[in-house]
Amino acid sequence: MAANLKLTCGRADVMNPNWGVPITFVYAGGDAGPVTVTGPFGDFSITVKRAAMTIHGEPPGEALDGAAKIRVKLPVLADLEACIEKTRDPASKPDDKDAFLTARDACLQKLEPAPGGVDVVAGLRIGLFADKDESSGEDGFVDLKLRYDAESLAPDEAMTVEPLPAQCVLER
Repeated sequence: MAANLKLTCGRADVMNPNWGVPITFVYAGGDAGPVTVTGPFGDFSITVKRAAMTIHGEPPGEALDGAAKIRVKLPVLADLEACIEKTRDPASKPDDKDAFLTARDACLQKLEPAPGGVDVVAGLRIGLFADKDESSGEDGFVDLKLRYDAESLAPDEAMTVEPLPAQCVLER
């Protein structure tokens, strides 16, 4: 299934209007290799390995999994943290993850990306469904995590951005 594919998601994120643009993942195939990503976070590549994907013990398709240190278009970490501190509910406790995440998401919608980009460790999982009945009409899903490559004031000391790509359609 994961041979020579192009997965285009109509929206790089379902919540952030700044990322309401397409994001594309291209894979040449094989058991391992690079996935080229093009979209609002810039153009970059992540080396992945191909494996069977199971959901509830059943193998409904395949997955491509990988991670890489890359440079992406996100705000500078210090600016993001300062915005979060200003935006966060003043009544929330310092370790209140929900208040932190709500403020982070609001700040990501109003801050501009750093002109030269920022260093992150990107984790990528692309799941491809063999049966469209398993997928709510989409050909696949994308789990993309962008963790700033620096210690953070976040509750777990790691600032992570997790876009939610949607409307993903497979082209062969």
